[in-house]
Amino acid sequence: HDIRPVVPLSRRCVVKARFVPMRAGGIGAARRHLAYIERDGVEQDGSKGRLFDGHGDVRRDEFAAPIAREQRQFRFIISPEDGNELDLRDYTSRLMQRMEKDLGRGLRWAAVCHYNTDNPHVHVVVRGVDRRGADVRIDRSYISEGLRIRGQELATLELGPRNEFDVSRQLTKEVAQERLTTIDRRLGQLVSPMGTIDMPAIANAPRLSRPHALARLDTLEQLRLVERTSRTSPTSWRVAEGWQETLQQLGQRGDIIKRMHHALQGRASSYRVFQPGVGATVEGVIKQKGLHDELAGDPYVIVQTARMEAVYVRVDQATAATLKEGVSVRFACEPQPWVKATDHVIQREAASNGGIYNPTAHLRILGDKPIATDGRWVSPGAVVEVNQRRLERLARYNLVAKLPDGTWRVPPNLIDVLRSRERTHPQFRLQVERAGPELDQRSEEHTSELQSLTN
Repeated sequence: HDIRPVVPLSRRCVVKARFVPMRAGGIGAARRHLAYIERDGVEQDGSKGRLFDGHGDVRRDEFAAPIAREQRQFRFIISPEDGNELDLRDYTSRLMQRMEKDLGRGLRWAAVCHYNTDNPHVHVVVRGVDRRGADVRIDRSYISEGLRIRGQELATLELGPRNEFDVSRQLTKEVAQERLTTIDRRLGQLVSPMGTIDMPAIANAPRLSRPHALARLDTLEQLRLVERTSRTSPTSWRVAEGWQETLQQLGQRGDIIKRMHHALQGRASSYRVFQPGVGATVEGVIKQKGLHDELAGDPYVIVQTARMEAVYVRVDQATAATLKEGVSVRFACEPQPWVKATDHVIQREAASNGGIYNPTAHLRILGDKPIATDGRWVSPGAVVEVNQRRLERLARYNLVAKLPDGTWRVPPNLIDVLRSRERTHPQFRLQVERAGPELDQRSEEHTSELQSLTN
């Protein structure tokens, strides 16, 4: 691709991306995602979202129809700076034209514009098979950088570059924010091997305003994420370990609180995020369902307790499908073992093959007869597929490693490592029970009590 770095005063554009494997259940998950982004209240006039492509409106059932040999789908959230000043439909169509030109193929894509947040954005879904029936693969570098640069180019062409006042105003807003900001990313590039940032580095850094950097360091000091290395000569700061991750978590928490405040229109005595743990429970009425991560499809519910406390609870997709707004529920945590029955099979097969689990070799060993597992008969292919899904999950924890030839390196002490994690990194399963109708009555009584106190 002939993609050049953007000029310093270009409009900014945030692009979040995810690819979703189309394994068992993938089509259903993809349809649920499309239904979610087309939900009520997301268009500029507050109406239901409308799916479109480069030619106009698109029917969801037609776009979601299965395509033979589709291995994956790509999901993007594209948020150009000052998106409320753009015709987002036209902007998206032109951006996707540039993407098709960069990739050298016609894509099957559809999008929905969302205006229901402070930053108008677009959800784009790209099918894993192009218009000629070929498999679609997109460079990691294009996903992480190229598409964002194209989005910036297009927004800058449409709205013109930012001026110095715009940049300064944005940086001034960032100084006091309790989230990861542009200033933090630039400060992060100045951290020495000793974990410090000093004044000469700030003074010599390109694209970093010294007054804004120093003001931001004051904020980070108040958050206890940096500290001055010397009180007598405050020209150097030591950063806390994981300071940027902490800022990301603070930002996410702030977004969650805003989401709950909006859902309950401020009618709550307090707000908190449910933290799974031994004995953790919450009981109340479900006030809202939604997606915590709109790309991954991870759901959440907001529960209002009898004492009018708002609690944000993350749930899995299967649980979310059984819950409805207005229903009284009780959530409780149950400890879950790290070791699964599949792990014993994986370790045994790997141990007999020099520490390597080979799916093809394992399938050959199993033969072609059904195997009894948990009281039911399954095919050998299904057994190996379950093993591979488990290995992919273990790889996300850096406990196994996938090799270029599709085999897996498995440590000889995998089971022992997993058992130790039950002590150091406990996992919990969320249990859901329907609560009695008396809870709704108590909640209504408390609402009346709060209203009488505020009137």
